[in-house]
Amino acid sequence: MAIVQKERTGASSRSVEAVCTAGVRCEISTPEGHTIITDEPAQRGGENTGPSPLACLTASLASCQVVQIVKVAEAMRFEHGTIAITASTVTDRVASDKGNDKVMRFGAADLAISMETDESPERVERLKTLSEDRCPVGNLFADAGYAPTIAWTIVPMSD
Repeated sequence: MAIVQKERTGASSRSVEAVCTAGVRCEISTPEGHTIITDEPAQRGGENTGPSPLACLTASLASCQVVQIVKVAEAMRFEHGTIAITASTVTDRVASDKGNDKVMRFGAADLAISMETDESPERVERLKTLSEDRCPVGNLFADAGYAPTIAWTIVPMSD
């Protein structure tokens, strides 16, 4: 069965606006009219009114991978049920390239993916390969030298 691909449209641009009126809490506005709140916990100077920017990037990794799995599955006419992803990232303070004090850097990313399906092992492997390759956030980590490690668990479809 052939995989149907969308026509390529070239480069895309995305813009958001972040406004901080006090502390480290940001209200981020998207062109679609959404507002994303980021903040830090009290011990990092915030009021804990939203996830930290680093938590948002970890969440972006998980949700981006879900989107890619769903899109690839649709193109493959691949039947599945629930997809659940646990994303973990590791940060550490490392020496700055510019000679400053140590700065926060990502050092690892892991995804644990659970998916319900009764598809054949060969089709599951094809879905894995295509969806892992197409995740822009996962590729961002890979381009930085920290390709996410991915562990899949395939479970039978529930009735």
